[in-house]
Amino acid sequence: MIKHTFASSIIILVILSTFALAAGTSTGNSRNASVVSVEVDEVPAVSVNTCEDKADVRSRIKCRFENTVVAKREAVEFVEEACRDSQGEKREACNQLYKRSKACYNNSDAIAKKRCFLEKSGININRGGTFRAAPDESKRNYVILLLYNLQEKIEGMQENGNITTDQATSLVTKIVEIKKMILSGAKRSEIVPKMQEFKKEFRLVISSLKGDSAQ
Repeated sequence: MIKHTFASSIIILVILSTFALAAGTSTGNSRNASVVSVEVDEVPAVSVNTCEDKADVRSRIKCRFENTVVAKREAVEFVEEACRDSQGEKREACNQLYKRSKACYNNSDAIAKKRCFLEKSGININRGGTFRAAPDESKRNYVILLLYNLQEKIEGMQENGNITTDQATSLVTKIVEIKKMILSGAKRSEIVPKMQEFKKEFRLVISSLKGDSAQ
């Protein structure tokens, strides 16, 4: 019962965060002329061949935001950030989860995408009440994919110029930290405050966009 409550609480928090995103941008990853774009000063181009030489997660994430060609290459060549603290079979299982779920993110239909997440998480979608009866590992996988979906939306906002690189870096770093905690089996009492911290920062970012568009 406690484990089920834990999983449900995390999912609710993720869904609420996703709803806040949809309400703030309405167009998801697509460009929209009515959305305020963030103006940034031009800086001299610097050739970057890798972001893997950065010492910490935040620096690597920011580097990838600033160097999209490098980011796309490293997404294929290197282990996903959230999987890196895991070892052996757990690390490989984590990495494979991301690989086999890639097709889900290309689905524009929300219901079909959810079914795809459930399937790739290892939850039998053809039986009633399967989520509650699913193994804890499958539940964790599902939450991880929901968080990654939210991460993709934030990356799209940054790419479209709706939020700054620093804002996106901070939000995505927090998501990665939460995913690492879930994968490591951290307690609900440890994860929920981190999720609340993310939600607070996310809402501040969205509120600032609404404030700018009203001016």
